[in-house]
Amino acid sequence: MRPNSEGRPGRSGAGRRITRRVRLAGLAALAAAVLLAAGCSSSSSSSSSSAAATSSAASASAPATSAASSPTGAAAKADDIGITATTIKVGIIADVNNPLVPGLFQKSVNVINAWAAGLNASGGLAGRKVVVDFCDGQLNPNATSNCVIKACQNDFALVGTSANALEDLSDLDGCKNSDGKPVGIANLAAFAFPPESCDPDTYLADGIGTYCATAKQASPTSEAPVGDTLYFTAQNKGLHGIWLYDTDDPTFKLTQTPTFQAESDLGIKKDGQGFYGVSGAAPQSALTPYIQVIKASNSTFVYDDVTTSSMVLLRREAQLQGVSSVKVWECNSGCYQPQFYQQGGATVNGTYAMLLELPYTIDYTANPTLGKLVTELGGVNNLDNNSLGSFIDALLFQDAVQKVVASGATLTRASLFNVLNHDETSFNADGIIGPTNVSARATSDCEVIMQLQNGVWKRVDPVKPGTFDCNPANNAKITMSVS
Repeated sequence: MRPNSEGRPGRSGAGRRITRRVRLAGLAALAAAVLLAAGCSSSSSSSSSSAAATSSAASASAPATSAASSPTGAAAKADDIGITATTIKVGIIADVNNPLVPGLFQKSVNVINAWAAGLNASGGLAGRKVVVDFCDGQLNPNATSNCVIKACQNDFALVGTSANALEDLSDLDGCKNSDGKPVGIANLAAFAFPPESCDPDTYLADGIGTYCATAKQASPTSEAPVGDTLYFTAQNKGLHGIWLYDTDDPTFKLTQTPTFQAESDLGIKKDGQGFYGVSGAAPQSALTPYIQVIKASNSTFVYDDVTTSSMVLLRREAQLQGVSSVKVWECNSGCYQPQFYQQGGATVNGTYAMLLELPYTIDYTANPTLGKLVTELGGVNNLDNNSLGSFIDALLFQDAVQKVVASGATLTRASLFNVLNHDETSFNADGIIGPTNVSARATSDCEVIMQLQNGVWKRVDPVKPGTFDCNPANNAKITMSVS
């Protein structure tokens, strides 16, 4: 899936947003799935699939907002769990210590700590020091549930959640406030897929649009990110090929294939059956049948939405089999990381990836908030897509708290929910993402297309640092039954 997210139907990749369940079959499959989550981001959107094909992409720089402005003044009125006269406590649940991928989301924890330290150095939030309460989900459903219970009892909100095994949502939704009322606890998640992404107490910086409202229908309506498709079809006439989706979690077929269909509707013809399911744990030899389809059809387009390692193996097998027809090799945003080239070498040069956030490895010099974070962390190698998603969550929480305070209301879990549900209508994390209506769980039109060139990820659309392509045609609504 594709891009920051990291959490909607459509594409995701690494960084923001993908919920991997521990109900997967076998430890090998789980390990592969977790590696994808470590580098996932998601992307999706709204608009009409039919009208998008002839639209030209327009570059737009996301305007700065006050999301990360330094708070000033005396302590604001506040009364709820996790808040004292001098502190405001936030929890982060992240999978760190585990036997499969040790240290998996440690960078997300580091980012939230850096955000709090920077904020405290500027006066705190709502006149209070921000205290971060980390709880390790351990890729374990029971440990994760215990973390939610602990957060309910001790923290004002959950910020930057990076937990693959968050399966039981009842503890989120039934969390009681200081008055004993089950108002819930806000869960600002770096990544999430259904059912978590459809949970009313969960917020994503890039939502899943109409999917949740229609998920129980025979043919749900998804909002698919197709800006990359518009770019590819404009650059390469008559594209045709295959798409690969991850079979390690049953929800992925439901959420990924509608995006594939929307892309095919825009002019990328299917070769063979078009969409193929692959386990993230599949060895290179297991990818030979898909390479054979590519060779037999002289395919010109291949999109691997499985895992970063799957894309590396697919490119290696294609090279081994002498494939030379493919013009567009595309990976989910999980491939956007220095490690991708380290794993694949020159074989993976030319790979494309679509992002919904600024490309952090290069654009930190063009965005002051992102640049400050990189400096605080000690360099871009200490950041990745998922941890950037957690930082975006922190800015969203910060902005929502400041709006509660500015309204004159008492800061409580209920008043925080009120702002998140009604007033975060154009959030852009100081330009790190495009303007997004978080309150409406809407998708964003804004994206960036990257290509790996000679081992370095570079912008190809738009090329100007700090900007996005925010064409409304980048999103397409598609109603589709997936069996």
